[in-house]
Amino acid sequence: MARDITINAIKRLPIYFVIFEDLYARGVHRVSSSELSSYTKFTASQIRADLNTFGAEGRQGYGYNVETIYMDLKGVLGLDYKKNLILTGVGNIGQAIIQSHEFESSGFKFIGLFDSNPNMIGLSFNGIKVRNISELEDFAKNNTIDIGVIAVTSNSARDVARTYEKIGIKAVWNFAPTVLDLDKDIIVENVPLSESLFTLNYLLKCKNDGTFTSDDYVNRAKDIVYDKELGRYRKSKKRGRPRKESK
Repeated sequence: MARDITINAIKRLPIYFVIFEDLYARGVHRVSSSELSSYTKFTASQIRADLNTFGAEGRQGYGYNVETIYMDLKGVLGLDYKKNLILTGVGNIGQAIIQSHEFESSGFKFIGLFDSNPNMIGLSFNGIKVRNISELEDFAKNNTIDIGVIAVTSNSARDVARTYEKIGIKAVWNFAPTVLDLDKDIIVENVPLSESLFTLNYLLKCKNDGTFTSDDYVNRAKDIVYDKELGRYRKSKKRGRPRKESK
């Protein structure tokens, strides 16, 4: 059982899962924390601490049993049972999500698609007919919905989110570039595509400026600061303990 878990550790778990899933599929039986470090760019000690938090312990001189950890992570992430999803906004992003076989193989099943665009209503994707968003409340009365996906514009996202809240959805996967004001009991996972691109561009600018290397990005990106005098980004200076004056 997880203990003293942080949100950062939770966000690292899917990375571990994908790696162990790949190793398991390739017939690899064991893997060391140092090998996992080379895959993830996390330190070996960080990996051991993360996995230990969820009771996944390796053996010194052996490492981790791939099948055991793979199954453990699958259970921890809740990927060992089916979840029903609906999606509102069947545009380019929405269609890409719907047509990804990766989600269904991990237990995520889309059972309803909704849109307000007359040109989309009535079309089918993966055998699911797109309904008018006005039908959403009636649909929810006859179906169990675990997760609601939002793939509409920021102007429409809040209205969709309020409808999700009204019909009792407790988890929202939001692709709209906006902050949703929902009940505190509703879990919201935002996927800010533009912010991710801006972050990538920022790091690229730092690298082009000679501020830091790829290794710095992995290990010390959080220590990058903007130097007004230099007019560029640079590594922050580490502050050590002050030296004692000699007598």
